[in-house]
Amino acid sequence: MSDYAPISYKAALTLPPFACPTWIRPLVQNIPLDGSLTLAGGWRQFSHVDVVQRDDDNSYAARRMHVDAVISAADDRNKAVAAIEHLTMPRAGFAGLAMNQPHIMGILNVTPDSFSDGGQHNAPVKAIAAGAAMQAAGASIIDIGGESTRPGAEPITRNQELARILPPITGLAKAGALVSVDTRHADVMTRATTAGAGIINDVGGLRADGALGAASDSGAPVIIMHMQGTPESMQNNPHYGFAPVEIYEFLEARISAAIDAGIPRDKIAVDPGFGFGKTLTHNMELMNWFGMLHGLGVPLLLGASRKSTIAKISQDEGAGDRLAGSITLALQGIHEGAQMIRVHDVPETAQAIAVQMALYDAT
Repeated sequence: MSDYAPISYKAALTLPPFACPTWIRPLVQNIPLDGSLTLAGGWRQFSHVDVVQRDDDNSYAARRMHVDAVISAADDRNKAVAAIEHLTMPRAGFAGLAMNQPHIMGILNVTPDSFSDGGQHNAPVKAIAAGAAMQAAGASIIDIGGESTRPGAEPITRNQELARILPPITGLAKAGALVSVDTRHADVMTRATTAGAGIINDVGGLRADGALGAASDSGAPVIIMHMQGTPESMQNNPHYGFAPVEIYEFLEARISAAIDAGIPRDKIAVDPGFGFGKTLTHNMELMNWFGMLHGLGVPLLLGASRKSTIAKISQDEGAGDRLAGSITLALQGIHEGAQMIRVHDVPETAQAIAVQMALYDAT
């Protein structure tokens, strides 16, 4: 639990569920039980949940309960039923992809300074070839980014970003790939979607000037990410009361803002932003409580590939030597029902996910 405000499990909650701010974490089961519910219409089931409450003093408490007990004990049964329905209802297709199975998003950074693959795909021909190889290896989406968002990264001009991303976006889209553009900037979103990008993936959560309007006008599905601070400052002492709940609240507010801007809910997915303005402790909390985010009612993306948290837990390996840790985090995301996994190592991750899904099918 958090180093800052540990959550406590109580024999009885202070108030009935939904009599104060309340969140629900589904506890996925390896072997489905009688009466189990399907998580987000996908491949995982649950019958018990952790009910989390926030008190007036900003402290958190949780109690493990059966789903039926949550509804019967709730202060407002309509809210309880709605919360469970958000966890269970099948997700609509996203950018033409069925969300009842996991998908891999292959990372294609066309930058000189990204933390892991900077400089590897600077030439458009190399980038297009790398993207095609990812698609052949099992990636459903190719995510193209022209601006590094690693900790401490310096901003670049929009012209620099566009010059980097437009050729590979155009080439891969013409070849039939589903391309997402990894950008925070409104004018880049517009140009990229015009060039063939089918998804906007914004680490800034559509908060930049004009970003909501540009995303809405494009008609493209969007992925909204949580980040505390900016890439330049995000790792300068990030602080939360209880990170999973605060990330949830941020994403809930951004979903509402996107809908208000004219983006339909079925064109919205979210990413909790592993490693973006979070310590090792926050990232581990996020992974353990990832399933709670299904309560937002939209598809979830996890991007933990090669992140420095892996090295901090292990032996300070360089970015290129974090494959095992990356796959472990990817499989934890699959375990928690994440519909999309953003990775550098597509063939290896695809193999691991195929085996994991076969194990689920065999139970």
